Amino acid sequence: MLIDNKIERTFSGPMVIMGATFFAVTVILMLTYHWIFGILSFVIAAFLLFTYSGIEIDTEKRMIKPYYMVFGFLRRGNWESLEKYRGLTLVPMQKIYKTFSRSNRETFSAKNDFRVYLINNAKKPAYPLKTCKSREEAQNSMDEFSIWLKMPVFTVKKY
Repeated sequence: MLIDNKIERTFSGPMVIMGATFFAVTVILMLTYHWIFGILSFVIAAFLLFTYSGIEIDTEKRMIKPYYMVFGFLRRGNWESLEKYRGLTLVPMQKIYKTFSRSNRETFSAKNDFRVYLINNAKKPAYPLKTCKSREEAQNSMDEFSIWLKMPVFTVKKY
C-alpha cells in the first residue's frame, strides 16, 4: 500500500501574506501588459503559496520518501529503507508566530498540533509521518501506522 501524507507548508504566517501580495501584483501587472514582471511575480507567488513538505510510505517494500513539493507539482526527495528506524512516537508541537508593529507592539499567534514521528536508532524523532489536530486523532493514526509498518510505539521523554 502506498501512503502519501502532506506534513506542512514550507512557508507559513507572514510568508503566505507575502505570496498573496505577489499574486495580487501579478494580476495588476498582467492587466497593464507588463508580461515579464508579471510572470516573475507569478513564479514568486506560486513558490511561496504552493510549496510544501510531505512523506510517501510504501508499506509493501518498507520504504519511505520524505519530499518537498516545489510549486505544488515538482516532487523532490529520495527513498530510504524503514529498517534504519526503531519505531513510532507521538510529539505535540507548538508553532508561535510573532510580529512587531511600527510602534514596537508585539502580537503573536500560536498553532498547536500533534505529529506521528519515526524514531531513529539514537531514540530521537527523525521524520514526521502525519500531522493531526487532536491527540486522539494522532493516537489513532499512530496505531494504524504501527500495524501497517509492523513497528513498536515509544513514548517521548519529557525534559
